[in-house]
Amino acid sequence: MRTAEKEDLRSDVLLLIAERKFDRRPIGSIRIEPNFTGPLRIESETTLPDRFRNRQLVELTRLGVDNGNAGTLVMAALAKAAFEICSACGIDYAIAVGRRSMGEMFRSLCFDVIEGPVHLSYSKTVPFWLYAIPVAEWEQRLRGKGHFYFEFMARTDHPDIAIDYDHVFGTFGAR
Repeated sequence: MRTAEKEDLRSDVLLLIAERKFDRRPIGSIRIEPNFTGPLRIESETTLPDRFRNRQLVELTRLGVDNGNAGTLVMAALAKAAFEICSACGIDYAIAVGRRSMGEMFRSLCFDVIEGPVHLSYSKTVPFWLYAIPVAEWEQRLRGKGHFYFEFMARTDHPDIAIDYDHVFGTFGAR
């Protein structure tokens, strides 16, 4: 999180950063990369299934959080903010790419496995899996599983999650 990557600087990308309140140290991040102006990064590595054609997609990348219990809450807060942004912008699917170790986390957020293992040119030897969730179903899926994230993701107006929708809509445009 200390150094910006070239994707962080694109005008159509949102980078969400979670900071500790008392010293503003970054403790988590997630990047939201849409397909509004071109294909997703993952599409240069593999072909997505037909159901993703002609859809508004985002690729969730650069997910990183501190370890421990605080990291779990930060991950949930970043997921909630990403979900709210995707929902407000009319995104059809959120796509995520992660190592096998990330699979449990994505499945806990009700993502489906869509492909894997995939070998990516920008990762020398580590295989990755692709996960996706229809944004319109996210809340329903959490509720249907009796998932502990449901209350937090769908019902909680968390005072520490501030989304500047003017900036979001300025970046993503009205969809």
